[in-house]
Order: sequence, then structure tokens, then C-alpha cells
Amino acid sequence: MTRAERRRLEKAGARKEPVYTLTQTQINEIRKQAVLERKEELKASISREIDERIQKEWAAREAALTGETDEEQILKVLCLLLAVPAKVLCEKFRWKPIEDENDRRSRLLQFSEAVVKEVNRTFENDNADIRAIGEEVYEKYGVRFEVR
Repeated sequence: MTRAERRRLEKAGARKEPVYTLTQTQINEIRKQAVLERKEELKASISREIDERIQKEWAAREAALTGETDEEQILKVLCLLLAVPAKVLCEKFRWKPIEDENDRRSRLLQFSEAVVKEVNRTFENDNADIRAIGEEVYEKYGVRFEVR
């Protein structure tokens, strides 16, 4: 290797990094652009996370009302239908919530047990007709529930 080649090689290896001169306005524009890009990334990330949570919640709600057998489905729907009157009694009619499950004086506990007992009695009879039960309630108590 000749002396000239060595000098060229040394110059190539010792090159300095390029220096750019930017104004404050240009720096601010670069910063704004970086912030906007990060903002868009965060929006997309949050949107994906929210979509995932919604899908999980929807799947959990569907699982809460589905079952492998008709009996499981009926029991899950029945739990919902029994929970609604308890909520209404506490919120609208100011019944006191159950604080101790062994307190037999609790009206809400007595009501819940009576409803469960009546439902079990009704379902024990395989020949029971729901329409007949509805008519009986209307005749005796004056309340009619209809599906519309």
C-alpha cells in the first residue's frame, strides 16, 4: 500500500459526523410532528384495548346467559328474574338489604326464600302449565303479566 492510499484510508475513517444547523422554528416543527405521531399511536393502542375489553365483556355476558342444557339456561335466566324484584324492593320500596344471611327477620331474605320455594314447587310438577299459573295469579291477585 502506498503512502497516498494510506492517507485516503485514514481520511475515510476519520470522517466527522455531518452537522446540521436548524432554526428554533424547525426544531419546534419536528417536535410537534413527533408529538402528533405519538398521539396517533396512543389513540390506536387505546382503541385496540377498548375493543378487546368490549369483546371480553360481551363474551362474558353471553356466557352468563347460555348453557349447555336447557335446564342450565333456565336456571341462569331464573337467577336474573329473581334478582330484579330484590333490587326493586330495596331501591324503590326502601327494604333493607340483607346484612346477615342468618337474620330470619329480614323481609328481603324471607321474600327471596319464599319466591325460590314457590319456583321450586312449580318446577317440581312437570305437568304445570305456566299459562295456568299466570291466570291463577290474575284471578286471585289482580296482576297480569303478558308478553308483547
